[in-house]
Amino acid sequence: MKTRAWLLSIPLVVLAGCGGGLAGTFEDEMGLSTYTFERGGRVVQSTALAGVELELRYEIEGDRVRIMHPDASDAALVLTRIDADTLSGPMGLRFVRKE
Repeated sequence: MKTRAWLLSIPLVVLAGCGGGLAGTFEDEMGLSTYTFERGGRVVQSTALAGVELELRYEIEGDRVRIMHPDASDAALVLTRIDADTLSGPMGLRFVRKE
């Protein structure tokens, strides 16, 4: 019985390890704006040109990253994960992970 319970728990541990969210800073190719993702669904959008920072939240649905304002969760900017270091946005805009 203990072996069976242990075997059944393996998929849960594996899934928990995979669902950690997105972390790191992604910058657009022109260097005008960045998104800094933190675990737990928090993201900070920074626009260097305007000197503005905005705290938002995000959700991951497969390869899609939905970025939402806390007061307007029915509207979202949707980015697509191309790979671990690249996000693609509207009109072909790309965000690349900063080193």
